[in-house]
Amino acid sequence: MDNRPIAIIDSGLGGLAVARAIWRQLPQESTLYLADHAFFPYGDKTAGQISARLPQLLDWLIKRQVKAVVIACNTITMATIKTLRQRYWLPFIGTEPAIKPALAYPDAVVLTTVATAKHLTKQPGVLIFPCPGLAEAIEVETGKKLKATIKSYLDKIPGKYSALVLGCTHYILVKAIISGLVGEKVKIIEPSAAIARQTRAVLAGKQLLNLSGKPKRSFYTTGPARRVRGIIFTRCSL
Repeated sequence: MDNRPIAIIDSGLGGLAVARAIWRQLPQESTLYLADHAFFPYGDKTAGQISARLPQLLDWLIKRQVKAVVIACNTITMATIKTLRQRYWLPFIGTEPAIKPALAYPDAVVLTTVATAKHLTKQPGVLIFPCPGLAEAIEVETGKKLKATIKSYLDKIPGKYSALVLGCTHYILVKAIISGLVGEKVKIIEPSAAIARQTRAVLAGKQLLNLSGKPKRSFYTTGPARRVRGIIFTRCSL
């Protein structure tokens, strides 16, 4: 039994979608969520900028004795996870757009950040559609304004499509809005449940599962302290 927390990293609030899936599948596990708002958004950063930033976050987390790191961000995963696995002994679980399931549909669209789009390999029948600024809008907008913003992006997608892949964890937070806008005939594909299953498998394989005890959930941001969706984020300096 290992009662150390699982770290969950994202540039902002998007990783909360992954965190929720982990809480459902691993309710006994403690988690430490770190949002790098001081460096947000990652979607417009270069791979070099992200690679230079991540060791600062990892060093901070290691001091807090985390047992594994879930990178709840497509852009971070694609830019740095290989390097992080070489540099640190911790197990890493990444997040990547769920393109493989989308291949079962005749016409699929992958919504991504600009940075993630640069790392994706084109697949027949799959359109990679960058959405610059959408993650930022999801962080700050609400209600009718947010719905209108999301609709403006969806309206720009050329042609018809049968599946929509949410290739940024921020987009998963507004999955219900997106689903309502595109209709029931479009399959929405996102990886949060698969990431949670992989997290369980990695911990089990390394005998790191916590089988009992009271789990703790803590939330930190590198930006100003904030209260979001009933969660209190504590500021940390990085």
